Amino acid sequence: MDIYGVIYSPFAARVAFAASFKGFKYKIVAPKDGTKTPAFLKLNPLGKVPVLKDGKVVLFESSVIIEYLEAKSKKKRLVPTPAKAGAEARLLGALFAEYLQPSVLGLWQQIDPAKRDQAVVDAKLTDVARYLDIIEKRMSAKPYCAGAKPTIADCYALPVMFFLTNFMPRFGATNLLKGRKKLTKYIAFARKNKLTSGVLAQMDAALQQVMGG
Repeated sequence: MDIYGVIYSPFAARVAFAASFKGFKYKIVAPKDGTKTPAFLKLNPLGKVPVLKDGKVVLFESSVIIEYLEAKSKKKRLVPTPAKAGAEARLLGALFAEYLQPSVLGLWQQIDPAKRDQAVVDAKLTDVARYLDIIEKRMSAKPYCAGAKPTIADCYALPVMFFLTNFMPRFGATNLLKGRKKLTKYIAFARKNKLTSGVLAQMDAALQQVMGG
């Protein structure tokens, strides 16, 4: 299967993590000449990534693609059972995707110190700290976000935590994980774990290239 996008995109990375957790073979394909070409718009008329092409199946929107991958194989379930465990994994995923990620990526427009609005930066960092506290209390003390095995929560958590640890220091926020023991252990584990370290390394290399080292 092909995942159209760039690996440093948190939306494409979500899908890559899901495919890796499920054991599917895939490759990341950068859209030739961008996402607004007639060829790409045939895949996604919204002109956005990621897009999954799996044989004759073509899907866009990262959450839909992850659900498709989950349904495609009953092995290595990303949504655990019983219902409570599945809901908890989904809730954690939502906290990362719908709350923490917009606050972290909302600083992208403030990256140039010469054009930075410090009031915006301070407000976003306050939001980030608040959401980290909520997540820290909610997440599992086991290796993965929602337990001993990877779940849908990790698909959403890992991309945003990658940006938090690699991007926030540019704004002087070097101690966001201080005192948040579960999140600190989670990132350290993900960097070494064979299921997650490969995608994180690819994200690292791609982001370094984009940011000019």
